Amino acid sequence: METQSLVLSLLYQLGTSAAFFFLAAVGLIIILGMMNIINLAHGELMMMGAYTATIATHAGVPFALTVPLAFLVVAAFGAVLERLIVRRFYGRQLGALVVTWGISLVMGQGTLLFFGPFMPSIKIPGGSFSYGDFSFSEYWLVLIAISVALIALLWWLYNRTTYGLQARAAMQDATMAKSLGVRTGRVYTLTFSLGAGLAGLSGALIAPTATIAPFMGQQFVAPAFITVVVGGAANVIAGAVGSATLLAAVKTPVGMAFGAFYGTVALLFAALVIIRIMPDGISARLQRWFDRRSRSGLL
Repeated sequence: METQSLVLSLLYQLGTSAAFFFLAAVGLIIILGMMNIINLAHGELMMMGAYTATIATHAGVPFALTVPLAFLVVAAFGAVLERLIVRRFYGRQLGALVVTWGISLVMGQGTLLFFGPFMPSIKIPGGSFSYGDFSFSEYWLVLIAISVALIALLWWLYNRTTYGLQARAAMQDATMAKSLGVRTGRVYTLTFSLGAGLAGLSGALIAPTATIAPFMGQQFVAPAFITVVVGGAANVIAGAVGSATLLAAVKTPVGMAFGAFYGTVALLFAALVIIRIMPDGISARLQRWFDRRSRSGLL
C-alpha cells in the first residue's frame, strides 16, 4: 500500500509538473517556432488571461466559461498587437526582442495603475482526495487532461487543416509560400493571435493556483523559456511535449527526494546538459529521426 501510494504520488507530480511546463510554454513556442519572434511579453499575456478569468469569475461567470473567454480576449488583443506593432519587426530579431520587452513593461505597469497591486483570488475548483499518506488535487488532474487535449488539438490544427499547411510553409520559406499564393501576413496575424490566446488560456487555467498580481507573469517566464529552448522550434508540438516531459522527469524525483530547491537546481543543470548535447533542441533531434525513418520506409 505504501509503495503504491508513493508511485502514484510520483506519477501525479510528474504529470502536474509536465502540465505546468507545457501550459507555461505553449503560446511562446508557437510564436517563436512559426514566426521566429522571441516574445518577451509572454508572461504579461498569461497575466492578462488570469486577470480576465478572475474579473469574470467575481462578476458571476462560471469559471469553466472564463477560460475560453480569456483565450478569446487575449487572442483578440494579440491580433491587434501584431497588426499595429509586431509585424513591423519581422526579420529583425533584436528589434522584436526590445519591442516585446517594452510591451511587457507597459502591460505590467498599466495593470498596476488600473487594478492596483492585487486582485481577489479564485477558489481552486473541485476538491482533493487521499490515497495512503498522499493527497491529490482534482483540479490538477483536470489540468493534465486539458494539456493532453491541447496537444491533440494543436497536432490536428497544424497537420490536418489548411491554416496548418500554410503556417508550416510560411515557417520554412515565407518568400516561396507568398509566391505560391499564401497570404503570409494573414497567417502571421493568426499565428500570433493563437500564441497569445494560448498564453491567455494558460494564465486563466493557472490563475486559481497563483497569486493574482500585475507582475505575476514574471514567474512563468523562466520555466517557459527553459522549456522552449530545450524543446527547440523545429517542431513546436514535439518540442513543447518532449521538453515539458523530460524536464518534469528530472525535477520531480529530485524534488521529492531532496526538496523543491534541489529539484529546481537539477532542472537547470539538465537543461544545460540537454542544450549542450542537442543545441537545436529536442524537436530537431526528433524531426531528424522521423525523417530518417520516413526515407527508409519504416514510417
